[in-house]
Amino acid sequence: MKQPPTSSKPPLRRSISKQDNFFQRADVIKRNREKRTQHGQFLIEGVAQISIAVKHGWAIHAFLHAADRSLSAWAAELVRSTIAQEVWELSPDLMTLLSEKDETSELLAIVEVRKLAPEAIVPSANGLVVVFDRPSSPGNLGSSIRSADAFGANGIIVTGHAVDIYDPFVVRGSMGAIFGLPVTTSTSHLEVKEWVENARSQGHDYQIIGSSGKTETLITTQRFTRPTVLILGNETVGMSRGYWDICDAVVKIPIGGELSSINVSCAASILLYEITRQRMSLLK
Repeated sequence: MKQPPTSSKPPLRRSISKQDNFFQRADVIKRNREKRTQHGQFLIEGVAQISIAVKHGWAIHAFLHAADRSLSAWAAELVRSTIAQEVWELSPDLMTLLSEKDETSELLAIVEVRKLAPEAIVPSANGLVVVFDRPSSPGNLGSSIRSADAFGANGIIVTGHAVDIYDPFVVRGSMGAIFGLPVTTSTSHLEVKEWVENARSQGHDYQIIGSSGKTETLITTQRFTRPTVLILGNETVGMSRGYWDICDAVVKIPIGGELSSINVSCAASILLYEITRQRMSLLK
């Protein structure tokens, strides 16, 4: 497991009592995608998110906490450590402005982004890679990342014009799972195709399986025991034509009732469960 980067030097400590440049930087990277990209940083909060980020060695620029609040043993240990470059002590009202929770979090963190391309995902004999084609809902993407992690995916590729993977709703929806596996980005299906071709050249027989309500093949009739790249399309328009062209098969979830579709994060969970169910049956 990758260890968190540390420094022999103690973190620089700042006392922030007004909406100065430091506070404004934290606030703007929370709200603005362009600024997150510009600064290469994003804001997270909560025990689960911060703990998992630290566990998996994400670079922490700063820990933020309220000046008048007694910290738990967990938070106090992080603030005393040399994991972060800086520690910011904010006035209580500023901490409340930054926190997204009903009860203000005791600790927030400014984290350095990781810019990963699909080649960061290592092919394997029992591999599972989940591709999201132009996801537009941060909440759905976050929940889907959480499901992918829970069902044993080795990595995620987000392609095309998509929501920012470091959007606060993505990170929060993932419950920190985004820190535990490679979540990569690419411009189109062509990079996914190239990744699969490279994996096959290394002896890993990956299949590309798409998902759509416009096919007649049910998920239960598709064998998922091979290494698999699973494609989930955009919430509104589904998979792009490029993905239809490179898929070895396209499957659907049987749906009844008045509606013709389900939430993409629900679809992701169902598809991933079926893959896990089939693979576990081989172990019996």
